[in-house]
Amino acid sequence: MAQGSGKRAGRPGLCLLLAGLLVSVAGVAQSQEMRYLRIGTGGQSGTYFPVGSLIARAISDIQRGPDCAEERCGVPGLVAVAQISNGSVANVAALQAGEIEMALVQADVAHWAYEGSEIFTAQPRHRRLRFAAHLYSEAMQIVVRRDAGVESLADLRGRPVALDEPGSGTLIHVRNLLQVHGLREADTRPVYIKPDLAQARIAAGSLDAFFIVAGWPTKAVSESLASGYGALLAIGRDRVEQLVRTNPFLTPGTIPAEAYDGSPAIPSVMVGAHLLVRADLPDAVVTALLEQMWSERGLAILRGGHLRGADIRLDSALSGRSVPLHDGARAFYAKSGLRID
Repeated sequence: MAQGSGKRAGRPGLCLLLAGLLVSVAGVAQSQEMRYLRIGTGGQSGTYFPVGSLIARAISDIQRGPDCAEERCGVPGLVAVAQISNGSVANVAALQAGEIEMALVQADVAHWAYEGSEIFTAQPRHRRLRFAAHLYSEAMQIVVRRDAGVESLADLRGRPVALDEPGSGTLIHVRNLLQVHGLREADTRPVYIKPDLAQARIAAGSLDAFFIVAGWPTKAVSESLASGYGALLAIGRDRVEQLVRTNPFLTPGTIPAEAYDGSPAIPSVMVGAHLLVRADLPDAVVTALLEQMWSERGLAILRGGHLRGADIRLDSALSGRSVPLHDGARAFYAKSGLRID
């Protein structure tokens, strides 16, 4: 059932694109060797990019200022930058290729890439992936055009729908979700664009639905609901249970009431959003960046910058990990008193 009216998501502004770099360069000691760390995120209309930008702020080396009450904050000499990407699949490929040092990735995509299974069966295993932290759970969010008469996913047969871009974790889940509703990708009129472009087509009437797997609230969904043209579509529990049976990294869940203004609780399917690092990143660097991310200051930055920041908690940092733990992360969590299985 479609529901919706919405509010704008999160609080980070457009300047987050270079937030990690801008807060760092001004404060890095000239005499210190600088280390650049690139964080793969997602599109600007999702949750990975704003959250990744906040992590960059939390770990980058800066002098005393609005983000730093001490003489210096962050990892000494570290400049972290959040990079826009196509999402989870693109991020694991970039980590494996050495193009980035850290990334936000869906738990199941990380597992498939590391093991060379599912969509990665024909590829070499991505053995450079290492787990650093569980951040939060994200939901499959389906926005339909309010006057399109779409009451269930089965109604999307023959309809123009945006499935996100190749390289996104969303596209993988959409294919699986369509399958349990008796549909193939080709049964729709698929369009492979990011949600920020899709929402404009919903308003123009040239698109009947778009999908995004992200934490809530997310900008593309908020703006589509707030415009009055879009509505959220619930996923039936029986279909969710089918998905969960074949994917151990998925769980039934609910987008809570008022996640978007005027929206009731929406049944959906959830997957963990994990922070991964490259295996060859030095242990001391990984330990230091986690110390900063999980510090009082780091958590304040995360919680003050996005509504999902409140769900990023140290006590759940090791939840559902799907690739090996980085040794630097192991050292940090052991020192923090967390049980490491």
